[in-house]
Amino acid sequence: MVYQPTGLQRSIGTQKSAKTKEELERLIVTELQTFADCEQALGIVVVSIGDCPDAATWTVARFNAGKSDGAACHQALQHIVPRFQRAYDLVQKH
Repeated sequence: MVYQPTGLQRSIGTQKSAKTKEELERLIVTELQTFADCEQALGIVVVSIGDCPDAATWTVARFNAGKSDGAACHQALQHIVPRFQRAYDLVQKH
């Protein structure tokens, strides 16, 4: 399977969208499964890393590659996570 970008490019100065932990996990797994050798990835875990407006507020702590190639999924996440961090902020449910 060939990677197909989802169009997350944002112009500089655009405000980030707020997403819950569960929303981010679903979005990232869906994107991850579009990469070659990652189609059977089962999940990822998003964790909060702070509340600084000029920095990422979350990261991926771990992932479950399922029957996919773990190294391929790790490499794919190196491309996915920074793009999503530029597009989305983590919001906590109260």
